[in-house]
Amino acid sequence: MKIAFVHPALMDYRLELFNNLNKLYDLTFIFTRQGRGQDDVKEKHLKIPKHWDYKIVRSDKLMVRGRSFHMFLKLMRELLKRKYDIILTSTSWYICFPIAKITGKKFILLTEYWHFVSDSLLKRLSNLLIKFIAKHADAIITTGTKAYEAHLNFNVKKEKIFKCIQCAVDYSDIPTIDLRGELGLRGKKIILYLSRIVPHKGLDYLIKAFSLLEKETNVALLIVGEGPFRKECENLIKELGIKNVFFMDGVFDDILKASYYKACDVFVLPAIFGDKYEAWGLVINEAMAFGKPIVTTDAVGAAYDLVKNGYNGYIIKNRNIHELYKALHKILLDSDLAKRMGEKSREIFEEENNYSKMCEAFINAINYVKNKE
Repeated sequence: MKIAFVHPALMDYRLELFNNLNKLYDLTFIFTRQGRGQDDVKEKHLKIPKHWDYKIVRSDKLMVRGRSFHMFLKLMRELLKRKYDIILTSTSWYICFPIAKITGKKFILLTEYWHFVSDSLLKRLSNLLIKFIAKHADAIITTGTKAYEAHLNFNVKKEKIFKCIQCAVDYSDIPTIDLRGELGLRGKKIILYLSRIVPHKGLDYLIKAFSLLEKETNVALLIVGEGPFRKECENLIKELGIKNVFFMDGVFDDILKASYYKACDVFVLPAIFGDKYEAWGLVINEAMAFGKPIVTTDAVGAAYDLVKNGYNGYIIKNRNIHELYKALHKILLDSDLAKRMGEKSREIFEEENNYSKMCEAFINAINYVKNKE
């Protein structure tokens, strides 16, 4: 049984899962964006192991609105010329699905998406197509409770949906450097934002909430990341007259990334709903591995599986600056609360961030479509 696994790129948080699946099945990994990050923001893509059977179909030709039609043609050619029995994909569904149906192959959809509300006509049409594909897929693997519930609401048969939790790498055992000392932040409470700087991440709302906190306590905001929205955020900081904000470049070094997580007192992912949103948010997993309290929003998929309101952090309404300020204020001004929440974060991480359980969902989905033959 030959399986094509279509995925954007090899990231560190996928390596253990892919290695496990590669040992169990005759897999060909087909990467569509290897070497190019989301929103064209640089990402750390891993070198693909030589012993894997893989193809890279990425292309920079015939680009329209950030998509390469030449890549689509290369992907179609690969799926049509090789004798695959199952096509498993997390990307380019609108290419993979019709090819699977035309050629009589089984189709497994891997998805983290759960919010299908939009004011954009184009996006609404796209969502209708996604729902159609989900209903007619042979099996679906949903990463997270919200994605699972969303597909049940599409009237997809429950028996063909297999749920797992998104897993991330545990960096907490990596030796770190003293960033508080290097940045001159000893004695300050540190809020950490570590992600791409794009509008739907909601960094501007965090900056506005921080402007209120800065007036009341000795606090600093570390912004670690790159992206096209950075200039707007820098201008906002100037307009608000904020002083203790530090922009750091995106991290591609594990020691440096671990050092940022270790240095902070609270981690924040303030994402908002729009045409894009935070379907999961693996930085929450990563921060929880370090035993950090989490403040995030209802527009973040990971919140519904990993954050328990008032237990290991707070889930606030997206775009609500006052709620974000209050949540941060509670944690930063109560060291005992912050410590308890951080300990609970680590406990939840150890329970839920389980690659064996994640792999099991894939195995069950593959077995399900095999038994349907």
